[in-house]
Amino acid sequence: MDRTKQAESPSGELTTAAVAERQAEAKEIAESIAGARAAEPAKASRYSPVTVSGSAPRESSPANDFLDFLKQTKRVWLMVVGAIVGLILLVTLAQRGFGWFSKSRERKHEQAVASVTPEHLLARCGQPAEDTTRNLYPILMRTMTYQISREATYIFDFSRTAEEQSDWVFLSMKDANGKSYETAEEKVGAMSCLNSRK
Repeated sequence: MDRTKQAESPSGELTTAAVAERQAEAKEIAESIAGARAAEPAKASRYSPVTVSGSAPRESSPANDFLDFLKQTKRVWLMVVGAIVGLILLVTLAQRGFGWFSKSRERKHEQAVASVTPEHLLARCGQPAEDTTRNLYPILMRTMTYQISREATYIFDFSRTAEEQSDWVFLSMKDANGKSYETAEEKVGAMSCLNSRK
C-alpha cells in the first residue's frame, strides 16, 4: 500500500504543477489578447449618428400656422376642391341639358304649328265641328272649328290667294270666348293633336 501512496503523491504534485502551469499560460494569453486590442484603432460603427439641424425655429404666426395646416391636410383640401368643382360641373351640365331639352321641345312645337294647313289639321285632329270657306276676293278665308269638350272649342283661321295653286297660310287660333293663342306652346297645349306625327 505504501507503494500506491508513493505513486499517488508524485502524480498529485505533478497535477498541481500542471494546473499552475496551465493557469500561467492562460494568463499570458489573456494579457496578449488585451494588449493586441488596446493597440488596434477603434472600428467605426456601422450606424451613423443622428444629427439635428441647427436652424433656428421659425416664429409662430397665424399665416405660417395656416400654411402648415394646409400642407398637412393637402389631400383633404384637394378632395374638397375636386368635389366642389365636380358639383359645379354637374349643375352646369344639368342646366344646359334641361335648356337643350326645352329648346328642342319648343322647336318641335314651332315646326308642328308652322306646318299646320287645313289638310294637316284634318289628318292630325280629325273632322272639325264646322268648316267654312269665304271668298273675299282676292283672298279666300277658311275657318275650322273643333269642339274638344263642352267647354273647349277652338277656331282656326287660314287664308290663301284666290289662285288655285297657292298654299293655305295659318293665321290664328282662338277659343270660343275670343281668347287668342299666340305662342306655339299655348297652341299645342290647348290642342295636343297639333303635335302629332300625321
